[in-house]
Amino acid sequence: MRTVKIVSAAAVFAFATALPPAASPASERPPVPPAASDRSPVPGGGSALTLTLSVADGTGGGVSLTCDREGGSHPDPFTACGLLRKVGGDLSKLTYDIDMICPEEYLPHTVRALGTWEGRPVWFDRTYDNRCEMTALTGPLFHI
Repeated sequence: MRTVKIVSAAAVFAFATALPPAASPASERPPVPPAASDRSPVPGGGSALTLTLSVADGTGGGVSLTCDREGGSHPDPFTACGLLRKVGGDLSKLTYDIDMICPEEYLPHTVRALGTWEGRPVWFDRTYDNRCEMTALTGPLFHI
């Protein structure tokens, strides 16, 4: 009986690995960041981003932010653009209040920024354990 189980398991493995991977719908695939070679400034390009927030409890939203002339649908474009200017549009360098003490609650907050900063493509995607951790690192940028 043991031989049959081993042969059956081997047959299932061989069959499964011979099939091509199932394609997922485009809406389920995460966006692909631009290659490093694609991050050169765009002539005449400005600073405009789309910011999104997705929370594990189903809440979230999205806004536009322009920083050539502060505007868009962001609730506080002046503060948001000021934060981005301090890091040259590189969101991975944001550290708003790293001494903030956050509770050990787990409610993932995923943030995304897509657009251009001074003509250079921007792509940022990060998940934080909770709103406090997100705020400690990004400030009010993703309070949307």
